[in-house]
Amino acid sequence: MHQRQILDGEPREGLICYISRKLKNSEARYRATQAECLCLVWTLEKLHYCLDGAVFEVYTDCTAFKSLLKMNTTNRHMLRCLIAIQVYRGNMTII
Repeated sequence: MHQRQILDGEPREGLICYISRKLKNSEARYRATQAECLCLVWTLEKLHYCLDGAVFEVYTDCTAFKSLLKMNTTNRHMLRCLIAIQVYRGNMTII
C-alpha cells in the first residue's frame, strides 16, 4: 500500500506497508480470477481501518476480475467477493 503526497511542492508516492499471507490448501486450487478476488477481499478486510472512507485505486492486470464486477454470477466464491467489495465501491477505482 502506498499513498500520494505532496512533499516540498512535488507530488510523490510514499510506501505505507506491505502485507501478504500464504494460501490455504483449499485456496491453492482456486483459478486465477478467484485467487485475485481472494487477494482483494483479504486486503480490504485487513486494511479496513486505513481504507474506510478513503478514496483509493486498485491496480490489477486481471481483466477477468474487472469484467466480473459488471457480471451476474452464481459462483459462491465470486458472490462473496462482490459482496465484500460493494462496501468500498463508491471510493474504489479498479485500474
